[in-house]
Amino acid sequence: MPITVYLPSILRPHAAGADALTILQPVHTIAELLVALERQAPRLAAELDEALFEFAMNDEVLVHGVLQHRVRDGDRVEIVPARSSTKLFRNS
Repeated sequence: MPITVYLPSILRPHAAGADALTILQPVHTIAELLVALERQAPRLAAELDEALFEFAMNDEVLVHGVLQHRVRDGDRVEIVPARSSTKLFRNS
C-alpha cells in the first residue's frame, strides 16, 4: 500500500502543481521518505528546509526524532509550514 504525502500550497509549484504525491517504493522512516520524494520531485526536495516545514503523520505533528520516525504502508504524511515560520511570514 502506498504512502501519501500531502503538500502545502507553497510547495505545489515544485511538484508540478500536485497537492499530494504517492510514494510506491518501500520506505521505513521519514528520512527514507525524503529520499523517495527527491527521486520523484527533485525541485520539491530542494525546498524542504526543516526550519520552514514540519511533518505530520496521520494527523499528528512529529516533534522529536522526525527523520528516524517510522512510516508504514498506508500512512498519510503532511508537510506543513512550521509554526515559527508563520510568524516570519506575517512580519515580512
